[in-house]
Amino acid sequence: MSLLPLFLDLRSKPVLLVGGGSVARAKLAALREAKADLRIVATRFSRGFAWEARGLRLHRRPFEPADLDGVHLVVAATNDPSVNAAIAIEARRRGIWINAVDDPQACDAFFASTLRRGPVELAVSTHGAFPGLSRSLRLALESLLPDETALRDFSALRARLRERLPDPAARTEALRALLRDFETRHLSLHEDDHDLIA
Repeated sequence: MSLLPLFLDLRSKPVLLVGGGSVARAKLAALREAKADLRIVATRFSRGFAWEARGLRLHRRPFEPADLDGVHLVVAATNDPSVNAAIAIEARRRGIWINAVDDPQACDAFFASTLRRGPVELAVSTHGAFPGLSRSLRLALESLLPDETALRDFSALRARLRERLPDPAARTEALRALLRDFETRHLSLHEDDHDLIA
């Protein structure tokens, strides 16, 4: 499977979440953090899900194809694979991005295990093949990143260098020196990776 890693701005974009159990709850948390305009449909909502969804309108009923009207993304997170598959088929027919939990073949959108610290956001995905591995890799990366203050200071210093050094060659050399210092303090990168910030 050849996929494009991409970060989406879902602020105020209509997103449909179908499901009200523990798996749907995890997706709900990510979608709320993204500030999506959520529509939530399920035949039942667990107590934990209802707590997490407080302040949102919950529709207690089965999924209907009309629920897809106007949405940009649908997450099928029910505990019934046949319902998730039917949602995926209808979403694809309409050209809507679909994430069907526990069915990577039905998905054209995948949730990643993410790490946000200051200006850095990392995402790791196995495209649904082994979500636990994504989480383990994210935790390993988390231990490599310096704290938020150090990352913000580094970014601010880079911005100042870009302003003060109009000559591209001088700026590139200064940024590479800055990166070498950052590596020495925080990371172990290969020499070829210096070009990443220039």
